[in-house]
Amino acid sequence: MSKEFRSLISLEEALSAVFDHLPSASTRSLPLLQASGCILAERIVSTIDVPGFSRAAMDGFAVVAADTLEAREDRPVRLRLAGRVPMGMQAEVKLSSGEAAEVSTGSMMPGGADGVVMIEYSEAEGESVLVRRPVYAGENVQAAGSDISFGEAVLFPGAVLSARELGVLAALGRTEAPVRLLRVAVASTGDELAAPGRPLSPGRIYDINTYTIASAVEDCGAAAEPFGILPDEKEAMAAALQKMAEGCDMIIVSGSTSAGAGDIVYQVLEEAGELIFHGVNLKPGKPTIFGLLADRPFLGLPGYPTSALSVFSLLGAPAIRASLGGRHREKRAAGRLSCPLRLEGRRQMLAVALSGDLVYPVDKGSGSITTLAGADGIIDIAAGVEYLERGTTVQVQLFAGYDPADLVIAGENSLLLEDLAQDAGAVRLINCGSLLGRMLLMDGVADLAAVIGAVPSIPEGLAVLACLDLDLGMVWRSTPAPDLSACRLIGWQRDSALSGAWEKAMLDLGLSNPRFVRLARSHCAVAAAVASGRADAGFAVREAALRAGLGFKPLVREKMLLLGRAESEKQAVKSLLSALRAVA
Repeated sequence: MSKEFRSLISLEEALSAVFDHLPSASTRSLPLLQASGCILAERIVSTIDVPGFSRAAMDGFAVVAADTLEAREDRPVRLRLAGRVPMGMQAEVKLSSGEAAEVSTGSMMPGGADGVVMIEYSEAEGESVLVRRPVYAGENVQAAGSDISFGEAVLFPGAVLSARELGVLAALGRTEAPVRLLRVAVASTGDELAAPGRPLSPGRIYDINTYTIASAVEDCGAAAEPFGILPDEKEAMAAALQKMAEGCDMIIVSGSTSAGAGDIVYQVLEEAGELIFHGVNLKPGKPTIFGLLADRPFLGLPGYPTSALSVFSLLGAPAIRASLGGRHREKRAAGRLSCPLRLEGRRQMLAVALSGDLVYPVDKGSGSITTLAGADGIIDIAAGVEYLERGTTVQVQLFAGYDPADLVIAGENSLLLEDLAQDAGAVRLINCGSLLGRMLLMDGVADLAAVIGAVPSIPEGLAVLACLDLDLGMVWRSTPAPDLSACRLIGWQRDSALSGAWEKAMLDLGLSNPRFVRLARSHCAVAAAVASGRADAGFAVREAALRAGLGFKPLVREKMLLLGRAESEKQAVKSLLSALRAVA
């Protein structure tokens, strides 16, 4: 029997409930090389001086500084060379006034010396050294304890251990670090899911959330323990959840959290533990669950990947970081909306991407995987907001690992541009068709727009930067060319100019009402569908057919224009255009 969401709570109420039941972290010592990314549990106080001795900061000669006061380029001071101090060795030499000792960077300072004359301003001459420039006491010397002093507190609880912190611990002679440990069990639910690497039977999809959520848990400094896919059967799920609770401090499950007849996570939690809330007034994220199972906090996320990751970032990540005591500053970036947004009026977390200081929506629905791949972060839109104007300043909560694109190309798909993008740095290709590609260019989101077909007019400031010839035709597996009327055809998405070109070509071949078994956004996708038997024929560039070992019948030649800013100074644009000229 299904259950209705009778009382949706606000995000703030949900967060408060989660923080009232934080998981308990423990403390353990880990070898330094295993502690990267962990949260430091204790204050670290140095038990040694760093460096533990005064050492030379330059190659040259250790001297008594007072002996060099009269040194000049044309009237050098002559000092007796008393010896040499090799790096890493005890200084056996002790200087008296009028003496010097040869040292290297890092050498222990000999007794009696209080300065180092750089080798550029000195000259060895037999048993003597000529000093041509004076030094003051302490010049070019790193004193004992000048970096870290004995008894000094150098690291504090809550620090995230990165290369810098681990280097400090190594400098103190420590081999281990005391860290906070939080074990988080992660699982997905659904009989429709299959583990990556296994064959897919009809109606099934690969499990995504185990990997995205486990990775996000690790980004917070906790230890994720994946439990794979839980069955959609009440008793089996209950047993699996109890096992997860036995060995972990927190449980996170995605899917089966809604109120439908097949959604049983909340039922198991009600019967075996405590259901604290079920339903949050949030998009995406309405069917979020929170409760306790075996006294462990239990967070149930929506099944759609973008929804699951968004809700985790709002509820799961803050709870984990608070439990670990980590000092965390959310990574945010301010930007301007590249286009107006019409909204539903309820609290919404919208997936967006960044291009410079422009923010544009990439949300194709919370079930879309490309939303997850193309998003840089989310913006929090308050309840009651139904419209945001273009140019509105918004704050983007960035996903972990955000890497700004050096170059954004929008419009039609191009095999050549895909090839060149591999060597052009961080490039984002948006296969959205000619019209939207031009719009993204004019809005400032895209650096270049790949356009097929007539361009009514080119706005001021934009220009055709390159022109590519496309040899387009029918691709198929068998020989001779098949009868199109009996074929399962793959078409192009309606926003692509190639959709109309393919339909016109088929009309010329006598097929007036084609039926497509699927639609593609790229030439490689067309070729792959035909090569794998998912379709019998399609429409793509010759190169795609050659790479896939398919037959090719030329049907039409088109020109693809690459539009961009006439005076673009962006290095990534210049590099791509140069590469295009090289292969033209």
